[in-house]
Amino acid sequence: MVELKQVPSSTPERYLNGGGRFDFEVVYNKVYEASKRPTPLGQQVQKALQVIERALVLYGLEGLAISFNGGKDCTVLLHLLAAAIYSQHLEQGGTASDFPKRAIQSIYIRTPQPFVEVEDFVKLCVDWYGLDLLSTSGPMKAGLQYYLEQRPKIQGVLVGTRRTDPHGAKLAHFLPTDPGWPTMMRIHPIIDWNYPDIWDFLLKLDVPYCPLYEYGYTSLGCVNNTLPNPSLKNDDVPCGFSPAWMLLHGHQERDGR
Repeated sequence: MVELKQVPSSTPERYLNGGGRFDFEVVYNKVYEASKRPTPLGQQVQKALQVIERALVLYGLEGLAISFNGGKDCTVLLHLLAAAIYSQHLEQGGTASDFPKRAIQSIYIRTPQPFVEVEDFVKLCVDWYGLDLLSTSGPMKAGLQYYLEQRPKIQGVLVGTRRTDPHGAKLAHFLPTDPGWPTMMRIHPIIDWNYPDIWDFLLKLDVPYCPLYEYGYTSLGCVNNTLPNPSLKNDDVPCGFSPAWMLLHGHQERDGR
């Protein structure tokens, strides 16, 4: 059995500035540079940033949170959010020297049996991105209700859902919660991204991600119901599976669950 890595496979050094927190100016430069490229990924990044920028205008950092569980999609979303926060600072006349390192409000609804690697990666992201992370367990509805009770100023929550996810097909960029659910605006900046877009972004911008993806996992759930994707079976590598970004067909993303 191959021992899994306990740290992300891409190194965070390019984003660190002599400390444990990412330099948001570096994040901003790389993300907005990517958004200006005349490529399919550039268009996706640009659209996602526009949604996040609008959310920041509507709710501000004090009224906006991100749902973060350490998965690849919300990792992309968190990196985009960091860039947009710095962009807003510049638009308001700020500079790198007076950038306020305010906490990013975030909620982590933990699965019943989370992977140790996921838990460790979430902790790293708390430090790197300066998350004010509230962790809770239980069903999504109860978790959101608890979060709003603890963070009553939150009006909107950024979510990394995509159209190919369960219940994602008909979602809009901005969509209020359904009747009977805790009242908030659900915000889906990467709703129209596909599986290759996610990995294109993470790899080209060298964004650190959970190391489980190096071992054939393509969609993360609980320890007891998540396996490496059988489509990535590869007897020529030590762990027996190719990494997640080698999956050729995005519709097979959840085949390990």
